[in-house]
Amino acid sequence: MADRKNLAARAFAALIAGRERQARLYVERFERSYGRANSTLTKR
Repeated sequence: MADRKNLAARAFAALIAGRERQARLYVERFERSYGRANSTLTKR
């Protein structure tokens, strides 16, 4: 019973997980639009 988190801790963890998921989707969309960071921007 001591391992169970209280409501505030669970809500905070859910909030952080949602933000991580949102950031991951944003990065994936950015990479699809503009390519990966390893690729060159100008082909000189």
